[in-house]
Amino acid sequence: MRPRLLFIYQKPTSFVRDDLRLLGERYDVRPFSFDLSGARTRPGRAALLARRWAEQAAWLRKELPKADLLFGWFADVHLSLPARAVARQGIPLAIAIGGFDAMDIPELGYGVFGTWRAPFARQVLHRASLLLPVAESLVQTTNSFLPASPEQGLRVHVPDLRTPIEVVPTGYDPAAWPLGRAERAPSVVSVALIDSDRTLRRKGVDLLIEVARRLPSIPFDVVGIEMDLEEIRQRYRPPANLALRPPLPREELAEVYGKAAVYLQLSRAEGMPNVLCEAMLCGCIPVGSRVFGIPAAIGQAGYLVEAPEPEAVARVVQDALDAPPSAREAAHAQIVEHFTRQKRRERLFQLLAGLMAEVA
Repeated sequence: MRPRLLFIYQKPTSFVRDDLRLLGERYDVRPFSFDLSGARTRPGRAALLARRWAEQAAWLRKELPKADLLFGWFADVHLSLPARAVARQGIPLAIAIGGFDAMDIPELGYGVFGTWRAPFARQVLHRASLLLPVAESLVQTTNSFLPASPEQGLRVHVPDLRTPIEVVPTGYDPAAWPLGRAERAPSVVSVALIDSDRTLRRKGVDLLIEVARRLPSIPFDVVGIEMDLEEIRQRYRPPANLALRPPLPREELAEVYGKAAVYLQLSRAEGMPNVLCEAMLCGCIPVGSRVFGIPAAIGQAGYLVEAPEPEAVARVVQDALDAPPSAREAAHAQIVEHFTRQKRRERLFQLLAGLMAEVA
């Protein structure tokens, strides 16, 4: 009989779905979604939170007696009740740390440690058996793109943290993201789900707009805009060479990446940048901010920018556009060597088996 694993998450993002499939290869996975996105007002959010906790308590009463392991994505309020429950019963809890749960960035209104949920997050982090950040920089880092709050990471916001930490990056399937043609017309693409001005700034699209303005002969393409386009036009006046497009299904992005010369990721806050890694597999030459997991993803196979200065970033983008076709193979090889799904599978299985052995 396969060990039973309780998998708790907030929303079924692409990386959550990937881990559900991956862990399902070895475990009897029982998932629970703790989605709080349906409420718009404070009373509505409080009511939804109470309802989710009640649903989760009933689910735990049913599932926990037969569980061998609990796995969750993000240290947040959705793991508060399970963390207390498994601590009483001696069941190990492993948590994937994705980014939001290692940050407090007031100028962007981003990070769990700047919200009312911070005490819950700290309690979860202390009670976990193992923390699995997707990038070393989520443990501790200095971010030059955040002059008001440069020091970030778990050890900054929870200095008394004693829970074991093992970095396990997200993984990608090279077969799903084939290397495109070597010769490509000069072009720049970036993909991010932008549903508010706050998200737009966190993803660095405001900076990207200024970079595009300085390279008027180069087409720029931003995919994933869900907010009002007129609001963006009024506030940022994007140039004519910049296209703002709605989200595309994930399976259609490989074609987009396969045609673009450069992938530009100018986030001010990011965990392990999934879309950047997928674009690199498809042969996009990466240019990224030296922020959290972006330098680890790019390695020596692309270009990093040190500060949000449009003129300097534009020069780096031009350098990437001028790079030889062999740079596409280097970008592809960087992800294949360090960030495949198989590598995540092997490391996760090894660490989770070790947790179970400790309590056997």
